[in-house]
Amino acid sequence: FPEKPMLGMELLRFGMFRCRGDVIRMLLFGTAGALLGLLTPVLTGLLFGTVIPQSDRTQLLQLTLILVASVISVSGFDLAKQIAALRMQTRIDMLIQPGLIDRLLNLPSNFFRRYSSGDLAARVMGATQIREILSSSAVSVVLGMLFSIFSLSLLFYYSWKLALVALMLTVFMVAGTVLISLRQLSLNREAIAVQGRISGLLGNLLAGITKIRVTGTEKAAFSKWAGLFTRERGLMFEAGKLQNTLFVVATSFPVAAMAMIIFSAGSFLQVDKLSAGSFIAFTSAYTGFQTTLLQMVMTVIASLNVVPLYERLKPVLEMMPESDETKKYPGKLLGGISVSNLNFSYSSDTPQILYDINISVAPGEFIALVGGSGSGKSTLLRIFLGFEKPDSGTVYYDGEDLASLNVQAVRRQIGVVMQNGQLQPGFILQNIIGSSILTVDDAWEAAAMAGFDEDIRQMPMGMHTVISEGGGTLSGGQKQRLIIASSLVRKPGIIFFDEATSALDNRTQEIVANSLEQLKATRIVIAHRLSTIRQADRIYCLDKGRIVQSGSYGELIAVDGFFREMASRQIA
Repeated sequence: FPEKPMLGMELLRFGMFRCRGDVIRMLLFGTAGALLGLLTPVLTGLLFGTVIPQSDRTQLLQLTLILVASVISVSGFDLAKQIAALRMQTRIDMLIQPGLIDRLLNLPSNFFRRYSSGDLAARVMGATQIREILSSSAVSVVLGMLFSIFSLSLLFYYSWKLALVALMLTVFMVAGTVLISLRQLSLNREAIAVQGRISGLLGNLLAGITKIRVTGTEKAAFSKWAGLFTRERGLMFEAGKLQNTLFVVATSFPVAAMAMIIFSAGSFLQVDKLSAGSFIAFTSAYTGFQTTLLQMVMTVIASLNVVPLYERLKPVLEMMPESDETKKYPGKLLGGISVSNLNFSYSSDTPQILYDINISVAPGEFIALVGGSGSGKSTLLRIFLGFEKPDSGTVYYDGEDLASLNVQAVRRQIGVVMQNGQLQPGFILQNIIGSSILTVDDAWEAAAMAGFDEDIRQMPMGMHTVISEGGGTLSGGQKQRLIIASSLVRKPGIIFFDEATSALDNRTQEIVANSLEQLKATRIVIAHRLSTIRQADRIYCLDKGRIVQSGSYGELIAVDGFFREMASRQIA
C-alpha cells in the first residue's frame, strides 16, 4: 500500500491493478450473452405468431435449432464471464489482503489502544467481504442495465402503450424494494458494529480466561457477552423480517404485474392491432426485463452493505503508517541514550503521565528505573522505543534525535523484554531466533545466556518442542527465560528489561546478570525487586511521573527519601 492515508477510491484502484483485461472480458462476454438472450422473446413471438398457426414444420425445426444454439452460446458466454470474474477476484484478494495486513502491522502503536484485537481482525477481514460484494455486483449491475435497456427497447417496439404500463409497474416495485432495503441497511450497519464488539470481547475473555476462573467471574463475563449477543440477534431478526418481506414482494409482484399487463392488453390487442404472437413476445421480453431489473436493484441494495464494512475499515486506511524510509539510518549504535526535558500524555484529554524527565545513559552503563505502579516507568520505556511520541522534549541515541532516525533500524539493535511479553505458537527455536537468518547454534547460545538451555535439553523434542498459544506448556519462569533468550540472541548493544526477571530464582538471575555483563551492552531495567539492581550504575526513582531521586544503590539507600522507603517496605 502507499505509505499515506487512503480513501475508498484509492483502495479500489489499488485492487483493480492488473485487472483491466478481466473487466473488459467480463463486459464483452456479458454483453454478448445479453444480446443473445433477446433472441428468446423474438423467436417465441415468431413461433406462436407465425410458425405454429401455419403448421410450418421446417421453420419450427429451424427456430428450435436456433433457440438451442442460443441457449448453448449464452451458457458459454456466462461460463467465460464467471471464469474472468473468479480470476479478477483472486487477483484483487492477492493485492488488497496482504497490503492491509502489511499496513496494519506498520501502524503506530497508539492506534492499537483504540480497538481490541478481535475487533481489529474483524475490521480488516471486512475487506474480503467488500471485495466479494463489489467484484461480482459491479459488473452484474452494468450488464443488468444493458440487458434492461435492450429489453425495454424491445417492449416499446412491440407496443409503446403496454411498455409504459409495464414501466410504471416496475418503477412501483423498485421504489418499494428500495424503501424496505434502506431500512434493512440501517439494521445491518448496527449489527455489524455489534459483531465487532462481540469479536473483541471474545478475544479478551479467552485471553483472560485464567483470571476469570480465579476470580470466579464466569457469570459476569457470560452476562456481558449475552447482552451483546442478544442485541445482535435482535437486529439480525429485524433485518431478516425485512428480507422475508422483500422475498414475498419479489415472488408475488411479477404475477400481479403480469395480470395487470394482460388486463391492459385486452383493449390494446384491438386498438393497436397487437397480434397474439407479438403479445407473447412482449410478455416474454417483459419477464426478462422485470427479472433482470429486480436482480439489478437487489444487487445494488446488497452492495450498500459495503458502506458499514468500509466505515469500519476506514480507521485502518486513514491512519498514517510508520514510515522511516526517508529518515536517517543510525548505523551501529554505541549505546548512548539521553532524554531531555521530556513531557508526555497519551492524549490531549487525558492526564499528563511524565513531567520534565531528564536522563543520561553512557554506552555500557546499567541504569535502573524504579517506582510504584502508574509512576510512568513502562511508558518511558515505550517512548525510548519510539512507540509513543513525547508532547515535548527529545530522546537521543548517540546524540541523534530519535525523531530523525529510522526507528525500525534502531529497534533492530535493541533487545527488549516488555511487561507481559507473549510467546508465539510454534517451536522453541522459532520463538528464539524469530524470522532471522540465525542458526540453531545461535539459539542454544542465547538459551544458555538466559539459563534456559538445561530445561530445553530435558524436553524430548529439544529446540523443536512445540509451544501452544500463550505458552501454556511452559512454567512462568521458563516463559520468561525464553523471552529473555529471544531478546539476547542477536547480541544487541542496548537492552531494555521491563520486569524481565520477576519469575526467576536467584541462581537464574545470576546467570542472566553475568550474561549481560559479558555482552557489555547498555542496560535500562525496570525493577520492582530492588535486590536485582544493586549493581546498577545509576538508579532513577519515579513518582507520579517525576524523577524524585537518582544515584547508585549505595547512595540512595544511605539517605532518607523515596528509594529508602521503598527498600524498607520490601525488607519488611
